[in-house]
Amino acid sequence: MMEHVRADAFDTGAARLRRGMLVRAMLAQNTGTGCAFGGLAITVLALQDRYGASLGMAAMALSLAVLSMTAFGPLIAGAIARWGLRRIMPAGVLLSLIGYISLAYAPSMLFALAACGLLIGPGAALFAALPPAVLAGGWYPEARGKVMGITYLPLFTTVIPVVGVSIVQTYGLKVFFLSLAALHLLLLPLMLGVVDPPMEALDDQGPAESPGLGSRHIVILGGAMFWMIAVADGILNGTAITGGAHILPIVTEYKASMEAGAMLLAVSGASSIMGSLFSGYACDRIGAANTLGLAGVGFAIAWVLLAITGWMPALVVSSFLIGLCGASVFPPLNALVVQIYGAEALPKVLGLLGVMTLPFTFLMSPAAGWLRDYAGNYEPVFIAVVIASGAAAAIFFGISRYLARNGGSGSDMPEAVLSPVNPT
Repeated sequence: MMEHVRADAFDTGAARLRRGMLVRAMLAQNTGTGCAFGGLAITVLALQDRYGASLGMAAMALSLAVLSMTAFGPLIAGAIARWGLRRIMPAGVLLSLIGYISLAYAPSMLFALAACGLLIGPGAALFAALPPAVLAGGWYPEARGKVMGITYLPLFTTVIPVVGVSIVQTYGLKVFFLSLAALHLLLLPLMLGVVDPPMEALDDQGPAESPGLGSRHIVILGGAMFWMIAVADGILNGTAITGGAHILPIVTEYKASMEAGAMLLAVSGASSIMGSLFSGYACDRIGAANTLGLAGVGFAIAWVLLAITGWMPALVVSSFLIGLCGASVFPPLNALVVQIYGAEALPKVLGLLGVMTLPFTFLMSPAAGWLRDYAGNYEPVFIAVVIASGAAAAIFFGISRYLARNGGSGSDMPEAVLSPVNPT
C-alpha cells in the first residue's frame, strides 16, 4: 500500500515538474521575443525624437537585435550541450535585462544600438529562441508538436505594443525600457528554477533519421535550390520585420493616433497565432512551397493596402495579413527543407539559411527608413516591398512546380555541383 502511495506521489510530482517547465518555456519565449519585437517596434519614432536620428537609424534598433539573435542561434545548441539550460537561460535573461536598462539611460543613438546588438539580441538568443523549444520538447517528448504550439504563442507580442504606447506617451521612453527590464527581473527567479530535461529526451531531439537518405552526400551551398530558398525566405522574414518596425510611422503619416498604431500592432500579433495554425494546415493541403508562396502574396496584398489608403478598416486588414503571413513562414520552411534535403540535413540547412538570410532581416527595415527619409514619403518603400514580396512568392511557386515534376525532391538538381556537403 505504501509503495502504491509513493508511486502516485512520484507521478504527481513528475507531472507538476513537467508543467512547470512548460510554463517557464512559454514565459521565457514570450518575454524575450515580446519585449524585442513588440517593445522595440513601437519605439522607432520615440528613439528618433529622443536622439534626433534619422528614421533609418532608429529602425536599426530592432534590426540589430534580430541580427544578433539570429547570428548567435547556431552557437546555442553547443552552449546547451556544454552548460545546460539551467545555466544559459538565466544568463540570457540577465544579459537582456542589462540591455534594457542600458537603453533607458543611453546617452546617444550609437549607445542605444550597441545595447540592442550586444546585449538584448544575444541575451534573447540564450533564453527565448531555441532554449524554450529544447526545454518544453525535452520534458514532453511524446507531444512535441502540441507543446511547441503552447510555448511559442505570441501573447506578449500582442499585449506589449498596446500597453507600451500608453507608457511611452504618459511616462516617457526611459520608463518604458525600465518596465521591459522589470519583466526580465520577474522572469529571472523562474529561470533559476529551470531543470534540464532527461538526457534521453535531449538525445531524441537530434535530427531524425531519413530511411531514404542513407549516408549519401547532399549538395547544399552549391545548389541553385538552396540559394533560391535563401533569397525568398530572406525577403519574407525581412518584410515581416519591416512591417513591425514601420507600422507606427506609416500610421502617423496617415494622421492616425499612436493608440491606433498600437492597436494595429496588437492585431498583427494576434493574427500571428492564427498564422502558425494556418500554415500547418496549409502545408498538409497544398504543400510547403505553395504555402510559402501564399505568404508572399499575402504580404504583397498587405502592403498594397497600406499604400493606397489610410482608411482604418483597410489598415486593420493589412496588419492582420502582416501578422498572419509572418507567422506562416517558419513552419512550412522546415517542411520544405525536409522534403528537399531529408530530415538528417534539417539542422545544417536551417543553420545555413539563418546566416545567409541575415542581409535581408538586418537591412530591409533600416533601408525602408532611409528610403522614406530620402523620398520624403513611403511611396517608394511600398513599391519596393510589394515587388520583393511578389518575387518571393514567384520563387516558391516555381519551386513547388519543380518539385511536382521531379517527384518531390530537389536535392539532386543538375546545376548543384559546386560544393557537396555531408549533413551527417
